[in-house]
Amino acid sequence: MKQKTYDTAAQLPALHGPLFKGLLAGYHDVYGDLEPTAALTLLTRLQLPADTSHLAELRSVLTAGHGNHYRSPHAWDDAARTPTH
Repeated sequence: MKQKTYDTAAQLPALHGPLFKGLLAGYHDVYGDLEPTAALTLLTRLQLPADTSHLAELRSVLTAGHGNHYRSPHAWDDAARTPTH
């Protein structure tokens, strides 16, 4: 249901930061439930600085198919320990 709104917002570079924060919060929220493929597709459309805090971790967990921190509690920690380069 939110996909159309996200797609529209992704067209506005000024909203890329807030969209990222929304994805990040959606992943970590107790009631969050991201669709990993759709969330990763949206994430790749966002123009964010390479040093954006938690960008690599979010990309990693979504790539691995995780949609919520509470269903896969160790996935985030594993992603944080894995070097990005």
